[in-house]
Amino acid sequence: MTESEFECQEKIRRLAVKIVKHYRGRGPDNVKVRLENSPVITVEIKGILSNLSEILMKEGAEKLVAEYWKILKSHLENEYMGELKEALGGAFTYTWRILNLSPADRRIVVQLNTSV
Repeated sequence: MTESEFECQEKIRRLAVKIVKHYRGRGPDNVKVRLENSPVITVEIKGILSNLSEILMKEGAEKLVAEYWKILKSHLENEYMGELKEALGGAFTYTWRILNLSPADRRIVVQLNTSV
């Protein structure tokens, strides 16, 4: 890995931690950034639901959590899209999905495609 790739990876990791702290009040348990499949960057964040989401999930309200995240997603995009474009050096598209809803191994995987 080159020094510039490492710097990009570290910028994205720090920004992911900052975003999670914004809505959760504390950082995620673990953030991994992989630049392996250029132009796709994979960000895996472990343990990231908000406190409200955790309560709703425990009570079996998965549909409410999905609705809540639709609103939160728009808010996070408005707050952090500029910083992410700066970290990536330009435009991009992204997808995200929640893996493993169980609290012990919950992860969100975000894939950033920089070939836009």
